[in-house]
Amino acid sequence: MSLDDDDDGERRRIRSASGRGGERTSGSGEGDRDARAAPLTYENAVLERGRANGDSAGVLTSPGSTMQMLGTAEAATRAGQKPLKINQDLALYRARKLRNEAGYLKSKEERTAMRYQAIAMFEKAMSYDVTDGRAYCGIGQILVQMRLYDEARQIYQAGCDAKGGDNAYLWTAFAVLEEKCGNIKLARKYYDAATAADEKHAAAWHGWGTLERNLGNYQRARELYMKGIRKVPLTDASAHLYHSLGVMAMERGRISEAREFFRQGVRTEAGSKSGAIWQSWAILEGRSGDEDQARKLFQKGLAADPKSKYIWLAWGTWEAKIGYVDRAKELLTKGCKLNPLDTYLLQALAKLEAEQGSIVTARKYFEQGTVMDPRHQANWNAWALAEWRAGEIEKARNLFQRGVWVDPKNKNAARLFHAWGVLECRERNISLARQLFKCAVNVDAGSERIWLTWAMMEEQEGDDIRAIEIRNLAAQRVAEASMSTTDLAPAAGTFRPLFERLASIVGLEAPRDSTDDNEFDASELTEAELMYGEKDAVKSGQPLMERDIE
Repeated sequence: MSLDDDDDGERRRIRSASGRGGERTSGSGEGDRDARAAPLTYENAVLERGRANGDSAGVLTSPGSTMQMLGTAEAATRAGQKPLKINQDLALYRARKLRNEAGYLKSKEERTAMRYQAIAMFEKAMSYDVTDGRAYCGIGQILVQMRLYDEARQIYQAGCDAKGGDNAYLWTAFAVLEEKCGNIKLARKYYDAATAADEKHAAAWHGWGTLERNLGNYQRARELYMKGIRKVPLTDASAHLYHSLGVMAMERGRISEAREFFRQGVRTEAGSKSGAIWQSWAILEGRSGDEDQARKLFQKGLAADPKSKYIWLAWGTWEAKIGYVDRAKELLTKGCKLNPLDTYLLQALAKLEAEQGSIVTARKYFEQGTVMDPRHQANWNAWALAEWRAGEIEKARNLFQRGVWVDPKNKNAARLFHAWGVLECRERNISLARQLFKCAVNVDAGSERIWLTWAMMEEQEGDDIRAIEIRNLAAQRVAEASMSTTDLAPAAGTFRPLFERLASIVGLEAPRDSTDDNEFDASELTEAELMYGEKDAVKSGQPLMERDIE
């Protein structure tokens, strides 16, 4: 998982740590050379570091030797030779290995240090050939993981300038960054540039299609996916394109079409090794009632990707839903061992333990998940619901509140407001429940479930006129949200006075505004939830039940 290390002090640490990485490498070659700290920069000036600081990357050669093993490009130039490409490839391999290994370290300090080493190694690879886009992409990905978005933009721009704008990989990475930051117009522009640079670049077509799908533009997304399949040669066919087409068809109830896309996907070389396609196909068959086929497909997915957190999560939760609790626990536990930093697997295991009455064990897992990723609001919600069922009302209130204050503008906060409102309604705190439902619809005006739950509460309280008004307003707001024309997103600080008022009502202390963003980033895991969807909305005339808020 990733950390948010975007304060100025942390940036200075990145530069200094990168320099220290260069010192360690240079010290192993010649004892009489003074290793000097080479500052890490994110602009074109980074490429001049070797000339400014000498052979900081290290040259493992003796005077007069013609063999350059992992030496700098400058050293090879001075010897009258062209740097060997194998040296750059080896540096890139080692940098990627460090980057990937860092994601499995539990210690924040160790993970950050290893990322510094990876950045320094990518810089070393960059010094061999400043026009090779792989090093730029590698450094940019690490900076995005650390939420240093401005620095990532600079390194991507430097790469595009060095390549003359014809590297589709850099444009795609740039587009993903802007999409992550909410700059949709820029993201579309960069995806368009990527497909113009290389129309056979499958990642650009897939990324662009997924952007449109997330915005609700399903027809446009389908066109982009299909265009990608047509443009990319069959020998280089992308499993992601077939997978996304199948998932989109499955979400819209087109079962036969989804099955056909999955089948075509696994026939390709990349698709047969894609755990995602096997997982989604297994979920499709499970929903269709073919349990044996679903299990076979899950097993094929694990054969292709044994550590896939998505497959372990999907298989375990599916087994729990159909009643095989012991098997589900076994699958989720094994998935947690293989992916120790995955909070979604941990939350699913905790929820299963709570449902089986093991609240003490569930608390241990829930708490572990909140420590690993304090911003995972679904975990706060699940924990609060578990405590509510266990009769710990005050503890549930406290957990709802802590989850909301993590990120009150996030749509996941709407579920917390909603669940908290139902709790207060059940406890006959109608005024507070009304305020909480109001907060929920301000955060997510397009959630029909929240509007109907609020209207139902007013009906139960005998206020039929208000219930009708809420339903009418719900129809309007849901329609606006579906057309992406609503402007109800709350501005920063809008909720602060209301939070303080709620805190005074329930006897809790409102926390101070926090500027510490050094938490895990779980955004790379949210695709697991894509396969499940929300439960049916609350039906009119039914009493409020706990199942309506899970």
